[in-house]
Amino acid sequence: MSSRLSPITDQRSLQERTYQAMRSALLDGEYMPGDRIYEATIAQALGVSRNPVREAVRRLQQDGLLEVRPHYGIYVTNIPTEEIEDIYRIRGALEATAAGLATSRMSGAEIDELEEIYGEQVNAANNASPLPREPVSVVQADRFHHAIHVGAQSPRLLALLEQIYAQVTHFRNLTLRVPGRASVSAAGHRAILEAIRSRDVAAAEHEMRAHIDDARQALERQLLEARSQGSAEQE
Repeated sequence: MSSRLSPITDQRSLQERTYQAMRSALLDGEYMPGDRIYEATIAQALGVSRNPVREAVRRLQQDGLLEVRPHYGIYVTNIPTEEIEDIYRIRGALEATAAGLATSRMSGAEIDELEEIYGEQVNAANNASPLPREPVSVVQADRFHHAIHVGAQSPRLLALLEQIYAQVTHFRNLTLRVPGRASVSAAGHRAILEAIRSRDVAAAEHEMRAHIDDARQALERQLLEARSQGSAEQE
């Protein structure tokens, strides 16, 4: 069990807190796609009974983060590689829509805050360890995107984006481990930021689509390389 899961002592909304603790552990990459998790182990780590854990598992199934396999157990959702292109194209369409709306709806102060977030990401990318095991955090990249999602001022779109993000977080953890990927991501964010600051809706949508498509291609290359290495090891 991940060390990030610590006992919950606040009884306020125990089910909600259990759900949030498990969701955070999954989104932070504490478990990888295909990993099996155990209700009893989680309940013990969080210091709760199995009931709130079962409710959390049910909600995490709806989020697309967990799957319950009858007679086998609970597993972290493993998205088939053939579905990745579809998911990233859907993400690209949603993100481009958010970028376009944010361009026309964000206040000057919100755009200034977005630039500050971008600056922090650049500093993190410049100071990142060259070791693949120490990538720039997905959370850092998420802050930039989330600010745009909120700036779009569309609750329905925000809900859709949160759902798709839950499905691709594990893959984003993988891509940001690739040496140099953090700098490429930051460059994409710069182009998006410049379009938003210029209030150029078409450019913001275009740059966001290009940014997401670049991430998709990087992921597909990485998965292809991993499959090739796996085949070589079996020979």
